[in-house]
Amino acid sequence: MRSERKICGVHALELESGGVRRPLKAETAGPEPTARYHMATINDEEAMFETLDPVPSEIATAISDGLNAFNESAEIIREAFAIVWRENGRLIAGITASVSFSVLFIGNLWVEKSLRLSGIGRKLMAAAEEEGRRRAVVTACVDTLSTQAPDFYPKLGYVEFGRVSGHAGGRPVDRIWFRKEFSAAT
Repeated sequence: MRSERKICGVHALELESGGVRRPLKAETAGPEPTARYHMATINDEEAMFETLDPVPSEIATAISDGLNAFNESAEIIREAFAIVWRENGRLIAGITASVSFSVLFIGNLWVEKSLRLSGIGRKLMAAAEEEGRRRAVVTACVDTLSTQAPDFYPKLGYVEFGRVSGHAGGRPVDRIWFRKEFSAAT
């Protein structure tokens, strides 16, 4: 079965066979309006790929689920956890992290605005590191933006190991990666 759709301003046909849709790429045969078609290959990106913005949640979930299934089959396990502080059932602060390959990956650290600079962030980082060491990590990694808390992590013993510069909202912003090595004694 064939269906037609427009890709990059060009009418493209799709061939459906056995429940699988494969794009067909149009090639102009010359100045006349006739066209030849061939099965698209990986070299025919314009017929194969589609840019989605914003990303539909079902697409994000499918990609994440696919990668997770691959990682599980390859025994690449990510043990995720969160440490939170609640007051009267309301979230006040929290940190997300995961452990993989003996590395603690700090995801997000958040403290309610009124409690920032009170030491809660430092305590959450220490708790995440302790949980990581309990899970036999040898290194911790975290990234932040230059507009967030780039001076916070070195105070906790983290060392910068990467930086990428970019722009957001017309101003320069760096993404900075930090790591902290743990010895058997720490």
